[in-house]
Amino acid sequence: MVASPKYEQLMRFAQAAEEGLIQLEKHDPLHSQTIEGLTGMIERVKHFREHQGFEGLTGEAIKKWLEASLSRYDTEFTGYVSGFSHYVEARHMLKHAAEDARLLPPVLLDSKTAAMRDLAQVVIPYTKNMGFFGLPFNSLATTGEAYVNAVEAQANAAREEQSEKILARMRRASFWLASSLHRCTDAMRKLPDSKKTAQFPVPPPSPTPVVKVIERGNVPVSPHDPSVYGGDRDTDFGRSDQRDPKSGVYPDGYDEGGRISDRIMSSKRIPNTFVPEGELGSRLNPVTDPNDLMNIDLLHSRVNGDRHANGVIGGHTPASPIDRDHPLWRLNGGPAGGSGLGAGALAAGALGAGALGAGALGMRGSLSLNSATAGAAGAGVGGAGGAGVAGAAGAGGAAGRPGMGGFMGAGAGAGGKGKEDRKARRHRYTPFRFEDDEDELPEGYVNPLSQTYGSDKDLSPAPRKDDGWDPRQW
Repeated sequence: MVASPKYEQLMRFAQAAEEGLIQLEKHDPLHSQTIEGLTGMIERVKHFREHQGFEGLTGEAIKKWLEASLSRYDTEFTGYVSGFSHYVEARHMLKHAAEDARLLPPVLLDSKTAAMRDLAQVVIPYTKNMGFFGLPFNSLATTGEAYVNAVEAQANAAREEQSEKILARMRRASFWLASSLHRCTDAMRKLPDSKKTAQFPVPPPSPTPVVKVIERGNVPVSPHDPSVYGGDRDTDFGRSDQRDPKSGVYPDGYDEGGRISDRIMSSKRIPNTFVPEGELGSRLNPVTDPNDLMNIDLLHSRVNGDRHANGVIGGHTPASPIDRDHPLWRLNGGPAGGSGLGAGALAAGALGAGALGAGALGMRGSLSLNSATAGAAGAGVGGAGGAGVAGAAGAGGAAGRPGMGGFMGAGAGAGGKGKEDRKARRHRYTPFRFEDDEDELPEGYVNPLSQTYGSDKDLSPAPRKDDGWDPRQW
């Protein structure tokens, strides 16, 4: 278990800031009352200046006194607006800092990364060093446990560094606001004793549109307004630019689970080249100490991928430890420990023998991702064959018409009797399973699932050629 003192400190701040902001909202009406009182006082003095009935020396003296009073009242009004602007900016700073803090994920590992602990070997792309006698190598072998522990350590270090940056940014903004507010308070205290009122010396820290809103008696606390905290909230404080696999943060991109580009498929494959067998990092002697992997950026490296000249196919990239909204958290099954895995993730990720038939193909276009999907996917994972899946899918309303409720002979979920049963038996197809007798396998057998890569727009009939799926050739 790694220690995360900076992250824990930041989360305590975020919790206190969010609770404090809720309490501060209760006092917002006091600002409008203050603005009404100040403006009303100024309006009454102006009214008295225009309608006082004295003339001559007395009238001139009264007018001079009123002008001085109005000048001081205007300065006091400006000083109050400047002071309240500091208060508004402090609220903006707290809100933005708390939002920045909440973007840090509460866990360090995603589900797929944590599940790699049991792997016997993980291949890490590594091209910075050269082997003995100048022989290049581009791959490093390590155990799954060492890889996951190293990823966890690097993720914790990255999250601690980001937590410290947020705390430091908040401290700088707080000190600047406190210093400016101190000068504002001193200037306000000197106003009653000043015989010659000048322009208020401390300008408001808020931009002009926000100051105009304050002067009208409103409290501008929109999170979209910029603040002294800094950073761009609309880009999640710089995180959104790192969510694109082509952003450059990930040298080999990351596996999105979509269709593989023909440009990559047609390019030359780059084989894995390890150090001489027996050396540390070779396939026979994989790295077992996570400390030996600390000089490699594992957080942005795509491991276990099939490298080609134009890109990488497959592989795995850990989810970002500083961005809980990064797509890799969703692609990798959510946080480790089972949290964040909904029915959709279970249906898409549980590709067992039963779930593949009912969840991936048999239910296409006939069942929505709701509680019924979760039940059907769960039954498919627990079942041993396609028939059990078809029964679960049919119970959830998956059968669109008789005879089409399952996949590869799973049976109809809502079939009738009599003639319909005879039709179902006549058109039923029972696939060959590898656990059956291999001697009964037809010559040149082609696995249909191995030839159906693509979408419904570019699927083509399976070519009748030997594709290496004949177990007798293994």
